[in-house]
Amino acid sequence: MAWKKQFTPEEQAAYQAEKRAEIEDIFKRIDAGVQQVFTSEKYRDYLKFMSRFTDYSARNTLLIAMQKPDATLVAAYGKWKQLGRQVSKGESGIEILAPVAYKTGTVEEIERPVVDEFGNRQYNPDGTEKTEIIQNPVMDIAFKKAYVFDVSQTTGKEIPVPVSDLSGELDSDKMTAILKALQRVTGIEIQFADIPGGAKGYYSPADNKIVVQSGMSDAQTLKTAFHECAHKLLHDPDLKSVTTKSARNEKEVQAESTAFIVAERMGLDTSEYSFPYIASWSDGRQLDQLTNVLDEIQQAAKRMSAAIESELLKLQKHDLTIDEILDDTDLDNIQKAEILIDDCRARGVRFCEQETDEILQFAGEHEDIAETVRLIPIWR
Repeated sequence: MAWKKQFTPEEQAAYQAEKRAEIEDIFKRIDAGVQQVFTSEKYRDYLKFMSRFTDYSARNTLLIAMQKPDATLVAAYGKWKQLGRQVSKGESGIEILAPVAYKTGTVEEIERPVVDEFGNRQYNPDGTEKTEIIQNPVMDIAFKKAYVFDVSQTTGKEIPVPVSDLSGELDSDKMTAILKALQRVTGIEIQFADIPGGAKGYYSPADNKIVVQSGMSDAQTLKTAFHECAHKLLHDPDLKSVTTKSARNEKEVQAESTAFIVAERMGLDTSEYSFPYIASWSDGRQLDQLTNVLDEIQQAAKRMSAAIESELLKLQKHDLTIDEILDDTDLDNIQKAEILIDDCRARGVRFCEQETDEILQFAGEHEDIAETVRLIPIWR
């Protein structure tokens, strides 16, 4: 049996104090980074960097940028191994913050309906619904230090080229797929019209409508669509977020920042984007406020980018048979279910929004796509 050292309470307290100091130092570096981004000419450069890392928080993106400005694709050591690549000997990891959930020691009482083994609600003899009180532990989040490595620090299998690169010609199929993705993520079908006054597009919260000027180039159409969809994701009055309370000129900066990240990630020309008023916009605001705004911008960009990448991947697979799609290793189960649903629509079988959501949720929760197939009548 291996010997395990027992630490004294004093040693444990000293260790915990050292770890807290490390995390506090990281947050201080993040605050300094946020201040520098907003008080210099670096805002555009930061957004460009952010476009490569939409899966990471604004704080972690800043940490990556400060430690390795030339990073293009990062992952943890174990993830690189899964991808068939090995971190090169002698390479140092890039510090990021990893959230850790912990129990606070308190509980909250929640009343819920009583159900049987089949999920049916139970009732008392007088007809009222049976309920029970359960106690849930109250959780909170702390942070620990974790490490990632850039692809340049690894060797091994070649990394696939992203399907979302739009730097070449934009054909009608790609345009349709991208607009479909934006509709999926916003819940609004984009309309095209001749807009008086020279505006390229607008989002109307009152009418829940996005309109884009017709007759523009494909690239300009997409950039405008990204901008207006960003308004929907960031400034919908029904949302409870930092950005919904922003002044009008601030909302324009936020929407344009989000559009820039998506356009840059997709390989579109972003040379005409500029943010001349960013210093005055950030003036007088707390660093936490600015970081939260960056996080919401990044999350909106992530939602749009992920939806677009998913639709373009499905477009790439459109020549496959259904059996080949079900066996495909690039598509996840939700994407396969979406393709099945689209195929059903083509055959005249339509699902309501609730049915579609239930099928997609089921697909995401079950590893075997065959179980999802059995849910869809035409494929049983």
